[in-house]
Amino acid sequence: METLNLSGLPFSTKLTSSNDEHVHSHSFYECFYIKEGSIYHEINGKEYLLETGDAVIVSPYFPHSFKRIQEQKCSHRDNMISPALFEKCSNFIDEGIIERLNKEHFIQYKFSKSDMENFEENTSAYLTLKEIDKMEKYNHCMVVNLLSHIIISCAEKNDFNNEFMFKCNMILAACFTHFNAVDEVYDQLGYNKSYVSKKFKDNYGVTLTEKINELKINHSSYLLSMTNYTIQEICDKIGIASIPHFHRLFKKYYGTTPHKKKTAKPDGV
Repeated sequence: METLNLSGLPFSTKLTSSNDEHVHSHSFYECFYIKEGSIYHEINGKEYLLETGDAVIVSPYFPHSFKRIQEQKCSHRDNMISPALFEKCSNFIDEGIIERLNKEHFIQYKFSKSDMENFEENTSAYLTLKEIDKMEKYNHCMVVNLLSHIIISCAEKNDFNNEFMFKCNMILAACFTHFNAVDEVYDQLGYNKSYVSKKFKDNYGVTLTEKINELKINHSSYLLSMTNYTIQEICDKIGIASIPHFHRLFKKYYGTTPHKKKTAKPDGV
């Protein structure tokens, strides 16, 4: 059995279309999805047929392999994540992810066509950065993007113990970029506002408003570095009505202004 190691970056990615029919394990978490076609995935003594959009996360040092279907082309996007980065990002999404992987060693879920198209577009932009120090800044965004789909695709299965956080994470992922995101969370949760405020602070350690602002500003940092949007366009996309307010929040979280962050964007992106 081959043991693979992650070297260089805490996150790396590749597209695989052949030479994957050997049993292997790795020192990192692997999150892959089937970009095109069908393939059998052998893990934990069982064989699973995976089709376009199916995604799997595999724990470190847990052996698995692929079995290709004769005359069936298949490509899968393999994303390798260091344990430290994976733990940080999964705790940001839901601690239940780590807990479940510790018990079951792999999680299978689903990517929609638009999910994959969006991630492939982000991957292309990420890889154009080329310089390791610049790529490291956006590892977190890439991994959170991968993991957030677990919450949505597992919604009907109720896979995580904390129902309140489960519901919050789904709603936040869907609406944090909206101008009225705070009110939307309150409305969609369907509980008394004072109850939500207390329970949210107890579970997340911050207020609902602070969490939404954090998500907005983290996403704005990604947009500043990976796109050519103006500051006004970014404010529109993250749901902040006032540019001065955006500046204040950005400086609070990043210690600099969004203009300086944008100026530092690598050439060609």
